[in-house]
Amino acid sequence: MIHGWGTDSQIWGSFKQSLDSYAEVNTLDLPGFGDAPSLDDYSEASLISWMAHSLPSHCYLIGLSLGGMLCRAFAAQYPERVAGLITISSNLQFVASEQYPHAMAADNFNSFTDSWAEDSQACLKRFAGLQSQGDIQQRQLIRTLRGMESKIDTVAGKELLALLGRLDNWPTMAKIQCPSLNIFGQIDALVPLAAAEQIADSVIIPGAGHLPHLTATDDVVEKISHFFESQRYRLDKEKVAESFGRAAKRYDAVAQLQHRIGEQLLNSISPADCPENIVDLGCGTGYHSVQLQARFPASRVTGVDISPGMLSYAQNCYPACYWLCSDAENLDLASASQDLIFSNFALQWCDDLPRLAAELYRVLAVNGQLYIVVPGPQTLVELRAAWAEVDDGVHVNRFASLQQWQAAFTEAGLNTINLQSSAVTEQHQSVRELLLELKNVGAHNNNAGKANHLTGKRQLKALYNAYEQFRLPDGTLPATWEIISGYIVKD
Repeated sequence: MIHGWGTDSQIWGSFKQSLDSYAEVNTLDLPGFGDAPSLDDYSEASLISWMAHSLPSHCYLIGLSLGGMLCRAFAAQYPERVAGLITISSNLQFVASEQYPHAMAADNFNSFTDSWAEDSQACLKRFAGLQSQGDIQQRQLIRTLRGMESKIDTVAGKELLALLGRLDNWPTMAKIQCPSLNIFGQIDALVPLAAAEQIADSVIIPGAGHLPHLTATDDVVEKISHFFESQRYRLDKEKVAESFGRAAKRYDAVAQLQHRIGEQLLNSISPADCPENIVDLGCGTGYHSVQLQARFPASRVTGVDISPGMLSYAQNCYPACYWLCSDAENLDLASASQDLIFSNFALQWCDDLPRLAAELYRVLAVNGQLYIVVPGPQTLVELRAAWAEVDDGVHVNRFASLQQWQAAFTEAGLNTINLQSSAVTEQHQSVRELLLELKNVGAHNNNAGKANHLTGKRQLKALYNAYEQFRLPDGTLPATWEIISGYIVKD
């Protein structure tokens, strides 16, 4: 955690302890602030170099105001070292310009820097007032800030204030590769609310000023914990593609549930429809692509999948069909080009449901139809519960709920939504048989975050023992699948 200008690490207060349950949290004082030694050079390059020497080799960064701007610059230059980036009240530019008006007026900033040179203590009191201004807890906050005895070297304060006026995060934003969360106070006197509209992945804290982490701690912690949780379950699409590619040759032999449910969905499509263009999205081995072609012989059916290995297998089996390697969240298809999109057990491998829904809306023609099957959150509930008794690792992929799918499609502009959820229970002779089946269909855990893989005899033995609580009277072990299925129409 890196603080902003005008205070040292004391500015985090008890907020640091609020995050201790999510990660090992450390604070870093900027050079010349707190007990940190000063620098000879306070250029942006020098500060980034200082961060490179001071930070762990891999971490999440949380930066407040100036600290957040520096964290963005660091993440852009050292992407391999930043797992995720959280900024609080950090604008792209602190001082407004002709190109970027959503910041403090230059005259006001210049007046502020002049006041530092005249009387640094009076300047800090003025800054405390600005940080508190408008906040629902303004009086209490200003007392808290003025009660802090932050150590600030006078020269360091001057140099970092000048750097704050020069920093420009616009060029760095496109270079940031890690997941990001940008938190803003609704009534911030230093960073206008309009700035949040310029920055993706932003959230607004109602009634808060420049220091929402102090006056709306629970709200800010909830936003950050949700961010951490989403990264814990974030999918690694490269791993997904490789996993399914390795499973291609044996997939059809073991994917009996997937094929059975997919055929039910396909048979629900009226043969009287005459779609000109059809996409089998997440086509895998092409099993349903050829069925779609047989059902609609006059249509052009294109099998789309993210896995080159799966597509290579499909092309060898069905050379007469059309095949396209593409990500469902960024389809290499023309807008309004598809009359029917069919997707069976594939869209659950997308992290960003709103983005996915918007992309499907874009590709669908007017009156185009989307038929989908995806697993719901109660899928493999027994396996998830058994693993929870072994350790706290991520062993089972997390799946979106029916309500989340409906909300995403509605937000994208798709109004005719007919989805339902049902439960199907598969039975297995052993946990090993279940795990092997999941591996053979490429559907084992492929999270990008820290994961505990299925290694170690002791760990597996503990899992087998924990799963015994679910054994049925006939001696088999159940594996529940929540099936979300139905159709959506682009009116």
